[in-house]
Parts: sequence; C-alpha cells; structure tokens
Amino acid sequence: MTTHETPTPTGVTPAPRARRASRRRWILVGAVALAALVYVGVVLLYASSGRVVSVGEKDSTAPVGGVTVLLTPQAVNPVGESITMQLKLVTSDQIQPVDSAFLPEQVSVIISPVEGNQSIDFAKDSIPGTKTVTLLTPGEVEKWPFDSYRQQNLVVIAYTTVDGVATPVPTKVYLTGDMPGWSLAGRETPTDTVNVTVAGETEDLPVISVSATRSASTVAFGIVLLGLMVAMPVLVLFVAITVYRGRRKVEASFMSWMGAMLFATIPLRTFLPGSPPIGSWIDFLIVLWVIVGLIAGLAIYVAAWVKWGSPTTSRA
Repeated sequence: MTTHETPTPTGVTPAPRARRASRRRWILVGAVALAALVYVGVVLLYASSGRVVSVGEKDSTAPVGGVTVLLTPQAVNPVGESITMQLKLVTSDQIQPVDSAFLPEQVSVIISPVEGNQSIDFAKDSIPGTKTVTLLTPGEVEKWPFDSYRQQNLVVIAYTTVDGVATPVPTKVYLTGDMPGWSLAGRETPTDTVNVTVAGETEDLPVISVSATRSASTVAFGIVLLGLMVAMPVLVLFVAITVYRGRRKVEASFMSWMGAMLFATIPLRTFLPGSPPIGSWIDFLIVLWVIVGLIAGLAIYVAAWVKWGSPTTSRA
C-alpha cells in the first residue's frame, strides 16, 4: 500500500505563516488601541476647554458695603484684539436692601481700558441690568494657534452718588462663564500706582490681568488639520514619482484625483478653528508649500503620462 503525502509548498512553512498572522493581529490590535487612545484624548481635551479662571477666591458674593462686578466673556475678537464681556452688578445689603429690587442711590462703575465710554451708570430707582463692554487685549493673531491676548492693567472702580457727592465703595471683580475654544484667566496684582480716596484716606486699588489663550483642544484640532494638509502632497508626489519611474501603470484618471487634492487645500485652510487671517505663519510655512508640492506632483505625473502613456493608434 502506497502512502501519498501532500507536499509542502517550496519556501513556505506553517510556522512562519502562523507568525505572520499573529504579527498582523497584534498590529491590528495596536492600531485599534492607538485610535481609541487618540479619541479619548480628544474628548478629554474638549471637555477641559472653555474654562474661565476667575480672580481670587471662587466667590461672587459682594463685599460688605460694596459691590461685585461680574464679567462674563462672550466673544474673543483676535483681529480686533479685544474681548467682549457682559458686566453685571452684584450688590451688598448696604448698597441695595434685600427687600428691594431697586437701587436707592446711583451706582457707577469705572472700567478701563475698554472701547467707548469708560463709565457705566446704574441709575437710582432702577433694577441693575447687564451691560456690554469690550475689553482691549493686545495680541498677535499671526501666531495662530499659539496666539494669546492680554490686558495687564484692567482697573475696575465702583462708587455711589448721593446728593451729587461720589463715594467709592469696596469693589470685587469676578470672572465667570464658559468660552468654547478659549481658556481665560484673571489675576489680581496689587499696586500703588492706582488709588482712591475714601473718608480722607488713600487706598490702593488692585490691577487685574486678564489673558485669553486658545484651548488645548483647538490647538490639537488645528495641528491635525495641518498634518492632513501636509499628507496630501506627500501622497501625490509618491504616486507621481512611482509612475514616472515605470513601477506602476499610468492611469490618466489619477490626474483628476490630484486636481481634487489641489482644490481641497483652500477649504481645509478655511476650516481651521478660529479662522486665522490670510498671511499667518501657516500660509508661508505650510499652505504655500502644500500647493507647490501638489502642483509639482501633478507636473511629474503629466511627464510620466507623456513618457509611458499609450500613443494613439494611427489611422490607415
């Protein structure tokens, strides 16, 4: 009786094949784990964005005999170098009785530097409402996404007016709210350069420093989009050079794909968070060279088409 054995293919053994399959599985597991970590990281960055860190203690209660000025950021204008805020007055019992919704005397707030009028009046016998102020915050939008905007000399003074006599009252500043895409912080700096006179005595006023920087999620989002833009010319040049060297067949349809890559550059540029203005550093260091790389790849592919493309059949 003759026994026939199935021959093993030349150059292939079961052990290396199993090792390759195991390696592919581990690569797949690693890729999935990396994608999950990146996703979790993006979620955590977004969850931590938009924080507003206030000045001093986390307490908006008005000081005895004084007021608290609540500042709620509404929008950051990088081009105009300013922050729009809502100003709300929180009064103590001595300024506004608990059983009354109206101010017994006029309360005024001087806030500087802001656009327009530096003084905000809350009239006598009125219900204190919210006012809109625009804080001047110098910065450099050209440094996007690492630009920041700061006002280091914000002064806020409140006073009451009784029978035409203005009397300063204890004033506390408190930043509150949430600002998606930005991280805002306020810091109090004691100084002897700004002071008021109360009851014949001179008191120094604290100077508030307000800063606005882009949140980590916004920076990460911008870097990812810039990375995708850089990947486009790399892929186009790889395909074009490979075809030009004769390692792959010339397919004219690839020129449409390259053209689509070129036209996708500007939409990606405008999709960047915060809309950095034209002329930022990314335009000179990234966007310009992305366009150059795409056009170079398209030119190389056209040369490959001329070199390796099938000529038309001549008519008899």
